[in-house]
Amino acid sequence: MIYRKARECSCGAGNGFRTSAVIETMPWRGLGEPVRAARAELCYDDEAFYVRMRAYETSVIANRRNFGDPVCRDSCLEFFFAPVPGDNAYFNFELNPLATMYVGFSPAGTRADSRLITDPDISDNSFFSASSSSGAGFWEVSYRIPYSFIRLFAPAFKTPEPGDVLRCNFYTCCDDAPEPYYTVWHRVDAPAPDFHRPESFGALVFE
Repeated sequence: MIYRKARECSCGAGNGFRTSAVIETMPWRGLGEPVRAARAELCYDDEAFYVRMRAYETSVIANRRNFGDPVCRDSCLEFFFAPVPGDNAYFNFELNPLATMYVGFSPAGTRADSRLITDPDISDNSFFSASSSSGAGFWEVSYRIPYSFIRLFAPAFKTPEPGDVLRCNFYTCCDDAPEPYYTVWHRVDAPAPDFHRPESFGALVFE
């Protein structure tokens, strides 16, 4: 298989980690709040997306262990994407440092309509080949999103080709941190932390 990249419309170079997204914007940052940063990479082939995300932090919270647990309360890396051009319906993939997953879908493209996907066939991380690792000053997760899975909820999704655009956003957060934080790749225009905003998604271009 040939693995190809997706990149930002204005691509920047990574620091030892070839990245398609630098996650460092904190729209709701409080006065004196530390800057939290992460990076993300999206690759693809004829069968699936491949996501790798890395958070640069040394103190993490990782308490949730079961698929569907509210991992956003832990240290968390999140990928939201709208699979069909012109449609705000989106998936949200959220993982903590244990690679515990929350996978949701919103047919209407709103937070109110977003629901955990409870299909028992995906409730084992092995379905998405999800894994996590850590090193000096960082932790990261990687996983695979098969197109066959995407089409169960978005039948109009087409296998990407070079030049196609994916609307998406990447985030890192932790609700249960002593000072909760919320960092985004593409700026979100909202008065309070809210990642469920497809109108604020950025654009990745498939190479």
